[in-house]
Amino acid sequence: MDMHSPYARGERIERVIAHHAERTPEAIALRQGDSAFTYAQLRQQAATMAEGLHAAGVRHGDCVPVRMERSPELVVALLAVLEAGATYIAVDTAWPAARTDLVIQRSGASVVVSEDNFARFAAGAAEPVPLRPFEDGTDAACVFFTSGSTGQPKGVMSPHRGTIRTLVDCPSIPLDADSVFLQSAPLPWDGMSLELWAPLLNGGCCVLLDRDHPAVDAATLRELVAGGVNSLWLTSSLFNVLTEEDVEVFRGIRLLLVGGERVSPAHVRRVLTAFPTLHIVNGYGPAESTIFATTHVVRAQDADEKATEIPIGRPVPRTGVALVNASGGRTDPGDIGEIAISGDGLALRYLADPEATAKAFFDLDGVRHYRTGDLAVLDEDGNYRYRGRADREFKIRGVRIAPGEVEKALEAHPDIATSCVLRMETTPGRPELACAYTTLDGAPLDLRELRDFAARTLLDAMVPTRQLHLRQLPLSATGKADYAAVRVLLEQDAAPATASAAPVTDSSGSVAHQLLAEIGELLGRPGTAPHEDLFHAGLTSLDAVRLASRISSRTGTHVTAADVYRQRTLDKLLTLSGDREQSADAGPASLGADHGDAPLSRAQKRFWLSEEFTAGDADNVIVLAYALTGPLDTQRFEAALGRLVARHAVLRTVYPYEGTGAVQRILSADVATVPLEHTTAPHHTDGDDLRVLAEAICADWWGRPTDLEKEPPLRLRLCRVDEQTHLFCVRVHHLAFDGWSETLFMEDLAAAMTPDVPLAEPPRVTYAGFSRWEQDRLGSWLEHDLPYWQKVLREPPRPFLPSPSEDTQARRVESVLRVAPEVVARLTRAADTFGGPPVAALLAAAGRSLSQVFGVADLCLGTVSTGRHDPELEPIVGCFVNSLPIPLTSVPAQGAAELLSTCARAVASAFQHARTPFDELVRSLQPKRDRHPWFQTWVILQREPPRVRLCEEVNAEPLRIRPPHTGFELLIEAVPQPDGAWELLLSRRADGMSDAQAEQLLKHLGTVVCELSTAV
Repeated sequence: MDMHSPYARGERIERVIAHHAERTPEAIALRQGDSAFTYAQLRQQAATMAEGLHAAGVRHGDCVPVRMERSPELVVALLAVLEAGATYIAVDTAWPAARTDLVIQRSGASVVVSEDNFARFAAGAAEPVPLRPFEDGTDAACVFFTSGSTGQPKGVMSPHRGTIRTLVDCPSIPLDADSVFLQSAPLPWDGMSLELWAPLLNGGCCVLLDRDHPAVDAATLRELVAGGVNSLWLTSSLFNVLTEEDVEVFRGIRLLLVGGERVSPAHVRRVLTAFPTLHIVNGYGPAESTIFATTHVVRAQDADEKATEIPIGRPVPRTGVALVNASGGRTDPGDIGEIAISGDGLALRYLADPEATAKAFFDLDGVRHYRTGDLAVLDEDGNYRYRGRADREFKIRGVRIAPGEVEKALEAHPDIATSCVLRMETTPGRPELACAYTTLDGAPLDLRELRDFAARTLLDAMVPTRQLHLRQLPLSATGKADYAAVRVLLEQDAAPATASAAPVTDSSGSVAHQLLAEIGELLGRPGTAPHEDLFHAGLTSLDAVRLASRISSRTGTHVTAADVYRQRTLDKLLTLSGDREQSADAGPASLGADHGDAPLSRAQKRFWLSEEFTAGDADNVIVLAYALTGPLDTQRFEAALGRLVARHAVLRTVYPYEGTGAVQRILSADVATVPLEHTTAPHHTDGDDLRVLAEAICADWWGRPTDLEKEPPLRLRLCRVDEQTHLFCVRVHHLAFDGWSETLFMEDLAAAMTPDVPLAEPPRVTYAGFSRWEQDRLGSWLEHDLPYWQKVLREPPRPFLPSPSEDTQARRVESVLRVAPEVVARLTRAADTFGGPPVAALLAAAGRSLSQVFGVADLCLGTVSTGRHDPELEPIVGCFVNSLPIPLTSVPAQGAAELLSTCARAVASAFQHARTPFDELVRSLQPKRDRHPWFQTWVILQREPPRVRLCEEVNAEPLRIRPPHTGFELLIEAVPQPDGAWELLLSRRADGMSDAQAEQLLKHLGTVVCELSTAV
């Protein structure tokens, strides 16, 4: 072989290191703190461990993830994988569990090396296993995982030759046996390969940053350089920071490689002024080209006062670079083109992703190339100069980021509708990741909570550090996000504030300050002014309920959610409360502690009576299912359920009949047990629909009555699907549960999964305490609410749906329609414009569609209120929902805007008079109808089912279970989805309206929803 070839000592990494181990066995190869490994020790330990891996089944061409902390043992493991003829994947122990699981799954690995099993593999094989040396340098040495535009990281399979051709006898990167190179880059990066193999492929020494240092800082670098480090690789961002903090850290360095992003001429100039002989190299290259594709040795004239950029230079040996146009042909000389790379460093493919491979790699003049997405121009000196991206990708802190992956991760948040991620540089030389986002309910998220959520799946550099909540993303003429407009908004948000919020001057004084603090908590940001429109600031319909309760509690007057919608600012709300008489309606805690049996609440009475008359009625129970993904500790899970039931008394309550009626009797937490059944899914394959499987597992729960007098209302079932998947199924009687309760239930379950951390204090008021309070206050509520309902419900409208049979339960039929996120956003905004919650727009759409299909002008629709009219009721699991009739008249005569306005006013007024239980209205008003009083159609905007992380490695994803039977004539419900869409469900009795009518109604709903969304 040509002795000037980089492969003169071998074309595989382990073969070159073996050459140095034979030549200088006692030379120090690795150092970390006080530990040191010679080349002979490194080679011998790696060879022994390779035998252990082979005995465990690792073969030539396999992928082996190595999940270990930075240490000499880690290097032994990586080298051992190569000795075994396999490909290593360095997995950062700090990676989010979801990302780690994805990488291991994608690798198809049968063996994963970790801190726990390292010693077992390092001990070698029970019997000697002679391993033949491998010679082919075109084999994959390692896999680098980079950001992917589809939302999933891409695994770049890099060949041995790629690393060697960059780091052995490369003219621009002088390395030899005297090189002492610091390894501090994150382990999965190609930067780690540069720092580790650069010295070891040249007989030098690699100094590993200590385990407890997540990154190198100026003080640490000074110590390391004093200890002998003379060669560095730094991302441009870190280089800038170190230069600004302490340029003297580079004293003693002889080789400095910089790159990953644009290199700042000003910072290079400062370093070269201090150290004129320092060899600085600007290196460019995506992971698909293995470490570097081009390099440029930076000279003083490259960074003079007039310089605006540093060239990315010329190709490294055995590398081809071409500039191509959009169609893949070569550009004309002097034109800007996309960089296409060929040669020995070219990635073999993307791991387990042939589609992405075919898209990124192509033939040019019969030679395989990779399209980088980077734009460049070739200058007259033969140097390439970077000119930006052909797509939206960029780098932050040296990490290549496809905004699509970050956006998809953010939009997996249950509250985020859409997002737009950009690179910003508000401070020169310090780029950061910024995102603008919208939410399903229009409310901004807590910044810390959003960052924590993103960090569960994204690398640290991919978590946005600047966040801006918008009511809607600006759109271009094509309907896509207008990135330029978003950037302007982000830059405006980043600008220093020129004025502060106006001080509170109303007579409420400290009350106003307290409420402003609570509004800031609701909105996820401080600084709301008393005169600011709360809904424009991001207040949601649920927040309006909470705020009304808090104002009532703080001021002692009765303020409703309808008042919040109408007044819209805190100062107007406080003025309104000041004009009202003090209320004697004290909160539920005013009745003191719970003692003995309690009466049923009015909501419970409805369900208790229904269960008495139609035992096992499907409408009386709630069946939930969650897919639990990850290694679930079932004993820990069962213990968490026990803590959860102990916290929420209603889940361990029975309802015996005593004298004149049933009562609530809370069982002791010591007596009540968690009835968790364990099952195993039959004949499951990866292609099975988990929801269908969950429905089959829960099927026997339907139609089985609950003996409410003797058993608590909760049944639980855990079904093992496979090692990484369980189905958690919940059956709970409706008299103890509602949609709000589901969120509390799952969030508290997640908290209870950490046994060493005590749960928050139980709610001050139990559900039994609420029932007593409701009974005590019912007279005053009725006095307030009844005059309103007598007025709006004077004449019940004629039923318009076909009469069903006399059976209380019939087969349930369901139709589904998806409403796009942008339509939902516009619809919500339209309802907000008219002072109503989003359900007002849903009611308007349902009313218009029913009017068109059934030819009626006047109708009444049913919806629900949360029933949690006091802040002390918010943390309680239980049934609080109350039915609300919404009458609509002359529907066909109203235009879209008028109909929206009518529904908004009707819903706001209904919320203002929502404390009186619906059954009390029926008793007081005595409507003369054989069917459901006032309405046959329910229209409900559901809460989005909670998605929680139960513990470090287990996620819970909701699965909607479809009841087989129903007594409802027609139910139209919208279920918010993670992407901001609505799943619009139309469910009905099979013996009611015809299939043709249902199909027609669903079609009209889709049309009317879009029509109403453009009403303003």
